[in-house]
Amino acid sequence: MKGLFRDDIPRRARFYVSVVILSGFPLFAYCLIKSLSNNDLRWFYLACLTAVGSFFPVRIPSANQKAQSMSITVNDIFVFTAILLFGAEVAATISVIEGFLSSFRVKVKKLYKQLFNLAELTLVTFTVGKLFYYLEGKSAPLDPNQVGGISTLLVNLAFCALVYFLLNSGAVALAIALFTNQSVRRLWKQNFLWASVTNFAGASAAAVIFLYFKEIQFYSITLAVPVVVVIYYAYNITLHHIKQTQRHLDQMNELYHSTIASLAMAIDAKDQCTHGHVQRVQKLALGLARYCNLTDENQLQGLRAAALLHDIGKLAIPEYILNKPSQLTKSEFEKMKVHPAVGADILDSVPFPYPVVPFVRYHHEKWDGTGYPEGLKGEQIPLGARILAIADCYDALRSDRPYRPKLSRQVALEFIKKESAKAYDPMLVDQLVQHIDELEEELEATAMNLSQSIMQRIEASLRSMDVEEPKRIQKTVFHDIASMHKEIPAIYEFSRTVGKSLNVSETLALLATKIKNLVPFTSCAVYLLSSQNDKIVAYHTSGVYSELLDSVELDMGQGVTGWVAANNKTLMNVSPTPDFTHIKLLQTEFKSCLAVPLALDNNVVGVITLYSTTANVYHYDHLRIMETISNHAAAAIKNALIYEETQEDAYTDLLTGLPNSRYFNTFISQELKRAERINYPVSLLMMDLESFKEVNDTYGHQVGDRVLIQVAHILRNQMRKSDTCVRYGGDEFIGVLPGVNKTLAQQTISRIQSAVDTHRMTIDDTNAIQIGISIGAATFPADGEELSVLMAAADQAMYRDKLTRTQRKRRSGSVVAFEKHADPA
Repeated sequence: MKGLFRDDIPRRARFYVSVVILSGFPLFAYCLIKSLSNNDLRWFYLACLTAVGSFFPVRIPSANQKAQSMSITVNDIFVFTAILLFGAEVAATISVIEGFLSSFRVKVKKLYKQLFNLAELTLVTFTVGKLFYYLEGKSAPLDPNQVGGISTLLVNLAFCALVYFLLNSGAVALAIALFTNQSVRRLWKQNFLWASVTNFAGASAAAVIFLYFKEIQFYSITLAVPVVVVIYYAYNITLHHIKQTQRHLDQMNELYHSTIASLAMAIDAKDQCTHGHVQRVQKLALGLARYCNLTDENQLQGLRAAALLHDIGKLAIPEYILNKPSQLTKSEFEKMKVHPAVGADILDSVPFPYPVVPFVRYHHEKWDGTGYPEGLKGEQIPLGARILAIADCYDALRSDRPYRPKLSRQVALEFIKKESAKAYDPMLVDQLVQHIDELEEELEATAMNLSQSIMQRIEASLRSMDVEEPKRIQKTVFHDIASMHKEIPAIYEFSRTVGKSLNVSETLALLATKIKNLVPFTSCAVYLLSSQNDKIVAYHTSGVYSELLDSVELDMGQGVTGWVAANNKTLMNVSPTPDFTHIKLLQTEFKSCLAVPLALDNNVVGVITLYSTTANVYHYDHLRIMETISNHAAAAIKNALIYEETQEDAYTDLLTGLPNSRYFNTFISQELKRAERINYPVSLLMMDLESFKEVNDTYGHQVGDRVLIQVAHILRNQMRKSDTCVRYGGDEFIGVLPGVNKTLAQQTISRIQSAVDTHRMTIDDTNAIQIGISIGAATFPADGEELSVLMAAADQAMYRDKLTRTQRKRRSGSVVAFEKHADPA
């Protein structure tokens, strides 16, 4: 059976299915032969009824949404009737006929699944049939006129129905579990437990049919067909109405949740400092409920809604109190204390099917009875309100407030533990502390989703302003509340996103992307002041004509952008033509622009200029947003510039201007990985100046530094642009030659040594020297694949070269050629 299964099917599943198929089909062959040799051909009529019934399934709606969609047929009646009237063999044959036709009805495509279903039905039906006659103590078939006790018959048949159900459902559930690596128990409970009713109903109906054969002829069972058909269609009509009702309930439930979510958005828009608070409280509250084993669906739904609406009473609190940056006065706190009762009164007129109102009203009550609004104590406070209280407090401690920054997880937990049995239920505090890691992970995910949601709403609002006559086609219910505060989430999003990178190019690219979602432009150019001259240069461009904009370079005060940089002021809806004195295409295409300085402490670092092909496209909403974000953008850009300058200094040898050993250690590992990936050689040159110590000892370190500078210049000139030359330390240099094999490396060595050997270095008006350089090479991967191996190989080659060159110079009588000029006449 090797070719029957796909290779990705687990071995245990293949073994189990193979055993069932190999056991079931020989048994089916035996049962079919016995059935065909049966002189009582009434079983064939029963098989025909079974075949017809296979095409009229009854679908069972499940209250469990996770359960698979299931359907049943009335054929259990015919299977048990066949057991009673004809025996196990005929019953097994009929069950296989029913299974075969059902597999076509449900479109089972896999051959091994069809074979397994037929074999499993044969084994189960045959086993149950034999078990029944064993319990009856009689041989098949059973004569209706010779039944001893009806009660015994019913008990035996009920027991066999139970066994039939357990074997049939268990065999299928085990197969699914082996194929999908799921729990057999969970699968069986969710998808098969309900089917026991149909088995017992089928067995009961079979018993009734069997007993009535005492009074009626067998073929009169046909009279029941019209009744069954009427019942079948009546059931389908009823089921259709049930589905319509369920669909309507789902729509109403969705509307209910959408209403709650909209109210929560309104609350968030009102309070500038608690954006996302209600969503995070909901996540915390439901998590605590889960860890407290709260399974009452009514309570959970109430908690889910109350968490979103618990601060709705803040709509009655003045904004200056909500956003006050210092501690509230006694009278202000008394005003703040009314928000739970006000919120409950607002919600009281809504006929919630869950306990939302009490949870909202009492979420500021305390365990010791000192809370508000009614001073409830201990378990007098509803459990949902107690959960809401601790979730509300923890998120408040972990969030920024007008009067303090957010607290760390440890500090927040310590505060709540101190309030255990005072303000909060001790049991809930223990659960919070025990599961805080999991809850914090859920909060992080909620915060990420919330940020995206906030930006989408803001962008939608701003896009609606881009037309000259705004059309509020999709105006949201919370827009009027949020309109006064929409810039704040935008500022947060910009500072959070743009400030993430310390790479200047990445920072500017992120900035341009975010601006595109808020303010319209054809092209965007971010100009930065040049550190080398008094010019402002297009450092990053995006949109149409970005390649042309890359070449723009302006003097301070020149053009629109230069004027904005020189005066630290914005310009809006002016012609951008002065920015493109040498680019005719841009002069004709762009009709207006919005230029905003990037200034930090009144020091301009650059300008953001948005160009548009439409005249007068920008208005004061765009200007206000750009001015707001420019400060955050300027800080992020300045930090990135400083960081890159620091990085460049850290990786550069200040004397020679070459990269230093720190750069080499970072760069070489990446280069070797790239070489391994693309399969090309890399040669490593280890270089050491000859007798450099004598130069220092004779002429001093200042002359030695001049020698190093001149040698560095020679090395740069003798290497390709793609090569890297590093001052490794002292008088040692390293060359990295990508794509260079051993032969080419030796050519480079000869070229460098010839240039250094022939270079005459003037010391002063009367003295000059010539100095040599020893070089050894190692090539990746021929001489090694690890950096340490390559370094050692190149070092050894360099010392061999040094020895050879020293011996040759000794034979010529000079190690370092010191030259003295003749005195002038």
